Amino acid sequence: MSITQRSIHSTVSHVATSQQDPKERILDCAQQLFARRGYAGTTTRDLAQTVGMAEGTLFRHFENKKAILIAVVTRGWVEVLTDLLTALSEMSSYKAVDQVLRNRMIHFHENADMLRVCFMEAQFHPELSSRIQTDIIDKMTEVAEAFFQTAMCWDERNATTIPRRPR
Repeated sequence: MSITQRSIHSTVSHVATSQQDPKERILDCAQQLFARRGYAGTTTRDLAQTVGMAEGTLFRHFENKKAILIAVVTRGWVEVLTDLLTALSEMSSYKAVDQVLRNRMIHFHENADMLRVCFMEAQFHPELSSRIQTDIIDKMTEVAEAFFQTAMCWDERNATTIPRRPR
């Protein structure tokens, strides 16, 4: 293992634990490697060494390196948006929206690697851009629809007479 490979391995290896599902280990390590070195700068050999498996084993879990990139980005966004949807659906008032969004912004740094990979690589990979538009935009629409449905239900339960302006 070269000095560079040892450095990469030591930087990322704390993320992947042997207890974790191999596919999740691959995605966790790929996310960090892609964020640090870019997609083009990360070889499947480096990724396999970082994960602690043979290079061929990567391809038992993913068709190719591009499939790993797409899985990293879509998994990350789905997690972020699902968390947001859950928080918004549990809110008890409109004021809670502010708190939910503030909490998400405070913890946004936890997703920095995924965001870095997404925004760096989407411009070079049409398949990734397309997947973002389908999967992620659909999930964002689901989050928005659920939020507005919750808000309308809350408003109906807590309706008060609000003077309307004359037209």
